[in-house]
Amino acid sequence: MSVFTCITRPQLDQFFNSYVLGEVVGFEGITDGIDNTNYSVTTTQGRFVLTLFESLAVDELAHILKLLAHLGKSDLPCPSPQCDRQGNSLRRLNGKPAAVFKRLSGTAVVSPSILHCQEIGLQLASLHRCTEGYVFPIKSGNDLSWCEAVLNKIDAHLSAADRELINDELAFQAQNTPANLPRGVIHADLFRDNVLFDDDRLSGLLDFYSACTDTLLLDVAITANDWCCDEGLINKEKLAALLTAYESLRPLQPLEKQYWPALLRAAALRFWLSRLAYRFYPRSGEITQQKDPLVFRRILLQHRQQSYLANDKNIFNLRSTA
Repeated sequence: MSVFTCITRPQLDQFFNSYVLGEVVGFEGITDGIDNTNYSVTTTQGRFVLTLFESLAVDELAHILKLLAHLGKSDLPCPSPQCDRQGNSLRRLNGKPAAVFKRLSGTAVVSPSILHCQEIGLQLASLHRCTEGYVFPIKSGNDLSWCEAVLNKIDAHLSAADRELINDELAFQAQNTPANLPRGVIHADLFRDNVLFDDDRLSGLLDFYSACTDTLLLDVAITANDWCCDEGLINKEKLAALLTAYESLRPLQPLEKQYWPALLRAAALRFWLSRLAYRFYPRSGEITQQKDPLVFRRILLQHRQQSYLANDKNIFNLRSTA
């Protein structure tokens, strides 16, 4: 949520005049994230987040805003789009599609506890369950062909060792990507900076702009790779806590348990590649945030070696709690 598109106070005042949300008191850019422009806006009626969408098309945004409304009706703690005086949840500001959301309480957790990992496991399972049968037409754009395209783009910047590692992992994934795992709506980016907590109570799931229809287990793997790692080192107790909580609401199928190690590797590879691409080809912006690609290289290597498991295989066997 870096600031790529700058706005002025007169622009903001004019924009908010189209809503019944009070008069603007103050605003500031939000620095977390790397995809869209976000401002925290305070009005005489409360606190809001103004998002200017830097790359998503209007038709995609319409589906995402509709999804957020659906999740809100299912009591998931997600940002609710605010409608203007004409009932529109999507407008334009400074040449970009823009939307206003009620700001949720709480803050992001830097160092998740076991309890935090259990909470995120439960909420992720709730997300997957409440969207069963929900038709979400946005498909994933980060499949193996995307990984190969990113590799080709950044190839000249890579060391020989990194190039060999990525190619070897791509070959593994090509042989270990089943097409018949359960699919549905996934968040696809449920990192710590996209979740809010009030003390130990989860109060907000943010940034659904990577949401798509894809393999549910991939969503669990993406989430686990961030929440269950301490400074890039996998914490198997946190991993077990997240999985046990998730399975208490949506028990995994035997085939999902079989391919869990491969999905952990796939998730780590995708985010290593995306961070490398962002580092070598950064976008311009007033406030930008670089995230370390090496974190996911280390995570990928640990999943390939499974060194953190020792003699405990339950973390992959995923004994069902149902």
